[in-house]
Order: sequence, then C-alpha cells, then structure tokens
Amino acid sequence: MKENSQRALIVPLRGDQGSGSDGDPATGRDCTLFGTAATSPDQSREWWSDAAATWLDGLRGAGEASDWISLGRDDQPNVFAVRGAARRDRPVAETFRRAAGIGIRAARQRGMDEAVFVMPPGLGDQQWQAAAEGLELGDWRMDRFFSEDQRGHAPPRRSLRESGPAEGTPPARRQAVRRGRILARAQNVARELVALPGNELTPAALAEFARREADETGFAVEVWEEGRLREEGFGAILAVAAGSEQPPRLIVAEHSGRGGDPVVLVGKGVTFDTGGISLKPPAKMGDMKYDMAGAAAALCCIRAAAQLDIPQRLIAVVPAVENMPSGRAVKPGDVVVGLSGKSMEVDNTDAEGRLILSDALTFARELSPAAILDFATLTGACVVALGKHCAAVMTRHPEIADDLGRAGTQTGERTWPLPLWTDYRGQIDSEIADVKNTGGRAAGTITAGLFLAEFVGDDVPWAHLDIAGVAWSEKAGGWQPAGPAGYGVRLAHEWLRIRG
Repeated sequence: MKENSQRALIVPLRGDQGSGSDGDPATGRDCTLFGTAATSPDQSREWWSDAAATWLDGLRGAGEASDWISLGRDDQPNVFAVRGAARRDRPVAETFRRAAGIGIRAARQRGMDEAVFVMPPGLGDQQWQAAAEGLELGDWRMDRFFSEDQRGHAPPRRSLRESGPAEGTPPARRQAVRRGRILARAQNVARELVALPGNELTPAALAEFARREADETGFAVEVWEEGRLREEGFGAILAVAAGSEQPPRLIVAEHSGRGGDPVVLVGKGVTFDTGGISLKPPAKMGDMKYDMAGAAAALCCIRAAAQLDIPQRLIAVVPAVENMPSGRAVKPGDVVVGLSGKSMEVDNTDAEGRLILSDALTFARELSPAAILDFATLTGACVVALGKHCAAVMTRHPEIADDLGRAGTQTGERTWPLPLWTDYRGQIDSEIADVKNTGGRAAGTITAGLFLAEFVGDDVPWAHLDIAGVAWSEKAGGWQPAGPAGYGVRLAHEWLRIRG
C-alpha cells in the first residue's frame, strides 16, 4: 500500500450536462467545472478525467441524487469525484456545501485519514465558508452509544485548498473558513443533542449542558428551577410538566456582544413528548426525542455567537419540559393561566409546545428585545403543507420573512412564509377561556402561529419558525446525513448578518 493511500482529494464536478455547461462540445462531457486533482505542478491534471467523464455520462437524467465515485491509481491519492448539479434556484455556495458534504461522507465510508477538498480559483469568501461547512456537516454521525469498534472512522484531518500553484491564504478567506467551521460545529452539537434519547436528555440534563457550554465557551447562563417558575407564575410550563417525574427548567443563555437591545431566540424544549393524556400512537413515538430541536438550535446559536464574538447581543430562552401522562398530568378541557395572565383552554395535551412557548415568549417580551425569533417542532400540519424541504415562517413583519428567506437560500436552510390572517383567529376561540390551544385540522400550522402571536403583540418584531419538517432527515443527501439536522443555527446567524 502506498504512503498516500489513505489521503483523499475531493473534487467537485459539474453534473448538469445539457443545461448550459461548458463541457467539450464534441462529447458533451464536462468534468472540470469546479476543480482539478493536481497535487503539484508536475503531476497530471487529467489522469482521472476520462473515468470521471464516463461516470458522469452514465448519470444523465439522474436528478438530484448524491453521487460520488472513487478514482484511484497507485501513484496518486484517492480521488473522490463528486457530482454537483448547478441549479438556478441554488446559490453556488450551496452547491459547494453539498459537494463537500457528499465527499467527506465518501471519505469516511472508505476509511480515509485525510480529506482535502479542492477549490477552483477565483471563488469568493461565501463559497469558501460553505465548503468548510460541508466538510464539517457531511459525515456527522451519532456514535456515542456504539462500541468502540462500531463507531466508524471519520477523517481526523480535513482541509480546503485551491487548485493550481500554492499561494498565501488571504485573511478574509481564512476568516470565512473559520466562521464556517464554527457554525457547522455548533450545528453538529445541536444534532447530537437532538439525537440523545429521552432517558439521557431530561430537562435537567439540558440545563447542565447549557452550563457546561457556558463555562467552556464564555457566555452567561441562568437556570430557573421549578420553585422559581412557580413563584414567578409560569403556569403553562408547570402545567405541561405536571405529568412527568422530571421537573421543568427555564434556561436563559446570553452572549453580551457589544450590548444594546438583544435579539431573543426562543427554542421549544420538550425533551420527550408522549402527547400526554392525548397519547400519541406508539409507532415511531421514539422519534419524539427530537421535540427539543428548537431548544438545541437556540442554545447552539449562543455557543457560535460567543466563539465568533459577534457584536449583536443575543439571548436564548428555552422552556424545557417532558410531556408525560399520569394522574397529575394536565387533561383535555383544563384551563391554564400562564405568565401573561391569559387563560388557555387545553383542547389537546399533545399541543403542549405552544403552551410552554406562551410563557417563554411572554418572558422574552420583558427583555426589551430588538426582535424575537422562535424555533419549534410545532405541528405535523407543517410537514403536510411543506414537506421536508423548508420551515414555515409566520410573522406580521414582512421584512423579517424576507430576510429569513434570503438567509435560508444562502445557507441551504430554507423557509417559506405562511399568513397570520385574522380570518383564522376564530378557530382558536374558546367558550370558557381567552384562547384555545388548538384550532382543528384545517390550517393547523397557521392557527398554532396565531396562538403564539397572542403572547407577543404587534409592537415587537417577531417571527415563528415551525421546523417540524426539517428537524430530522430520513436519508442522507448533500451536507445532511440521515438523522437530526441541527436546523436553524446557520440560518439564524446569516439572518443576523443580513439585518446588521
């Protein structure tokens, strides 16, 4: 075996022949859009080209499949050629992010010790940041509970380099790559939190995670336990937690930045959701460990903000509970009064997320926020409406929806707006309370958003992101392995960058 046999070059190739590519007009072959595999000036830049072109020819019409092939030669490093179809609705940065993710996953599958992603010359900092993100995101795997010999072999060394002669790295590019790695690693931490089973990640354990991260990363955290929540009047959080042996927590994490009014990120933190008395069907109930994906996103946004030392003051507010049935559990038909003083009829105990968020959003309002953004795996109706490709965004402030849309396109964590028209408000009217926690099957995502809007008001810039469809992926594709997505970390930071 040659000395360099465990080193891989990841070479992104264009796979969109017939749609405006600049390949050889005589053959239709195009295998060098994004880079070459030259490792030094005297090595052939094309030893792999014929094999790659033949492979691409065989993929014509194959759509968006995550395709790669290993091209090897005894006197060369392994080359993983990755097909990256350019699309008009996808920024070039996202194409590079996806290609890097596919390539690093291939390198892991083949047991490589080192992976180098080859970047073509002339790219901007956003493309370099995106490729750095893909190299971190693409091969994440939850292997904590596997035996040592079952954990697989992730390439311990991974890097980016520009094709052609080696030159110095511009400082702006170095900063872009650093930013990409920090954001992607924060997203991977969020993925790990979401993947943890309910017996490992209780509300108290989530609070301890926040404390550890604060100590290691340098942000502030405060944890409110059950006694203080009762004293302060967090009736909705206490009602949802009543059926569980695990007491609730309110986690408040802050990156101080340069001061000023904070942007507040609210994350739903139901560490396990049985549905309570309105019990969910047993099939796939185990997946309900990911009902705290919003909390993971909010907390890991703070982690990344501290590491990047962004100027914006940023606060995460996480209501953490477990939703369980018992003799003490809240029941359908109960009326709960939360921190806002509003009464809420509990029509369905499986609509618990909006209850705990009502307290968290009321608390967030008291922080004099510049804006509030909440993340929640809130409704199955969102998956029905939008599938698994984007989150629903609901707001009465169109500029926030526009900025989130731009941020989603840039990061690959896309959003799509749904209305908060008052026409739907009657669906959550209650005959015995100020508001009811469900509005029936019709427009379920919208009525959930309208319920949350009751606790924010029109004067605070706020948007609700229903991430039920994007919190978890059943299959690998691009930079997303199968499993939790960690959705929202990079989206929120790009949104913060856009809003200035």
